[in-house]
Amino acid sequence: MKNNGLIRFILILLLFHLSLSAQQKKKPNVIVIYTDDQGSVDLGCYGAKDIYSPNIDQLAKEGTRFTQAYVAAPVCAPSRAALLTGKYPQNAGITGNTSAAPGSDGMPGEQYTLAELFKDNGYTTAHIGKWHLGMSRSTGPNAQGFDYSFGHLRGCIDNYSHYFFWEGPNTHDLYENGKEVFYEGQYFPDLASDRALKFVEDHKKGPFFMYYAINMPHYPYQPTRKWRNHYKNTEKPRGDYAAFISTVDERIGFLMKKLDDLGIRENTIVIYESDNGYSTEIRAFGGGGNSGPYRGAKSSLLEGGIRLPAIISWKGHLPENKVNAQFLMNIDWMPTLANLCGFKNIPKNIDGKDMSAMIKKPGMESPRKAAFWKYGNQWVVRKGKWKLIAFPKDTSHKGKLDLNKDALFLSNLNADVSEMHNLAGQYPEKVQELIKDYLSWEHGNERDVPRKLKVIEHLGLGADIKSTKELHPRYQNIEVLLDGKRGYAEFSTGQWIGQEGKDLEFDIDLHKVKTMQKITLGYLQSTGNWVFAPKYFEVSFSDNGVDFDQLVRSETPKRLLEKGNYTDKLSLDVNQKSRYLKIRIKGIGKIPKNYSGEGNPGWFFIDEIFIK
Repeated sequence: MKNNGLIRFILILLLFHLSLSAQQKKKPNVIVIYTDDQGSVDLGCYGAKDIYSPNIDQLAKEGTRFTQAYVAAPVCAPSRAALLTGKYPQNAGITGNTSAAPGSDGMPGEQYTLAELFKDNGYTTAHIGKWHLGMSRSTGPNAQGFDYSFGHLRGCIDNYSHYFFWEGPNTHDLYENGKEVFYEGQYFPDLASDRALKFVEDHKKGPFFMYYAINMPHYPYQPTRKWRNHYKNTEKPRGDYAAFISTVDERIGFLMKKLDDLGIRENTIVIYESDNGYSTEIRAFGGGGNSGPYRGAKSSLLEGGIRLPAIISWKGHLPENKVNAQFLMNIDWMPTLANLCGFKNIPKNIDGKDMSAMIKKPGMESPRKAAFWKYGNQWVVRKGKWKLIAFPKDTSHKGKLDLNKDALFLSNLNADVSEMHNLAGQYPEKVQELIKDYLSWEHGNERDVPRKLKVIEHLGLGADIKSTKELHPRYQNIEVLLDGKRGYAEFSTGQWIGQEGKDLEFDIDLHKVKTMQKITLGYLQSTGNWVFAPKYFEVSFSDNGVDFDQLVRSETPKRLLEKGNYTDKLSLDVNQKSRYLKIRIKGIGKIPKNYSGEGNPGWFFIDEIFIK
């Protein structure tokens, strides 16, 4: 009998040990929360005094908050592609925002995503919220490793009608597992939140991976009435933006409470991050967000566009209430999560680095020492404390940038994170070193390196020019049209005159009669930004500046409607003697089918009228 009791006791101990061992080896659930267009310091835990965010602040207390976390692109789609693949956007196949055209492709299906990694390791996977990585079935969420998907496929929607109003005809955009669904009048953030809670409830026994791509605070600013009232005394657009952040925070609170109620908080890794800096687009009322000490915002590779809030929390397993100032990027989450979850099949052909040891041991140096960025004609090399940016674009409007002097902008981020002072002139050797590093990167190219703008001599230099049609409010500096300088392939450099949906017309006084053989118009094509070549331009002549005749018209550009980002010229042989010229530039009108912005007024940009 004693022996039987001893055997029973040993069996109980063995079962207890096996149960404990199984619990310890149980794969953790993973939730990646990705917000949309959130500024660098727009949380209480990041120093915001005018934003109420107790739930996200608590998440930071229960984990590690990073102060030097970057995303790989300053706009939505390529940032998300980088997160989900662990690759630079160029290697993920998405370098700009994807088309909103029905059925259009996005991130290539052969890309291996976080969802596929987790599925291959026995996880159930879900995407909830914004997608913005393809409209076709082959590039939608369910084709990219997600067992369940609910949300919108385009860049943004109205949160009550669930329509996309920003390109082409108004389009309903709400899908569940690839099937269009309708919930007219219901608040999308609540629809998404309810499905996130249900997914967690249904898969509480785990393991699960959920990509919770919250579509806030991206425009349209539509916070709940509760939070709008909370910020009623805060000046707009900051008040509406802040109310949207608090709306986000409240729904994250719902999720964290659900994890606690189900008893799975300690077995769930939670990551919180923003996809890019706050928007200063007109649809966002010019701002609302805050990049704090950093310069730049959405669409900029200055710090405010890419250096953003990031938090990781795994209660009972990772350090808590820590602030980590080490360098990491969103492409690093794939190998980091794979290691934390004990996966053996970590992809090899990625750009991300495993940060798990650094997260576990506060004070340890980051394995990431350098990184590259490329967006439009902007590019960056970050190497240690040094950052070199080409063609910087300050969407935060914190200061002026000189087209020539600041085309290469060097900063020492250890000494000054503001990027308000260009050190390129003080450290020319460092500039050349970083250019060399950029050219050694697989996506670096010699043609991307800025060259000093040279003045091209022609008969129009020093002439008087005036517009005879209304100029666009943001592009009034018509003197650049006769300064002899070609603009870089970026419409925001200050060297371009742009017009939206209308034509431009200018009168030019050469001061005396001159013999002209040829007139050439420089233009920019950037179809992803709704910028197209002019259809043609016309020139007429006058001896008195009042009566213009002898109208001649150029041909249509050979590259009209060619997709891409480049500069080109359109020429016209004139063989005329005259003092005065009238030049009319015909725009594209409405953007044609199968182009980004289909149906909207198209832009054109010109930078020089060469008169030979």
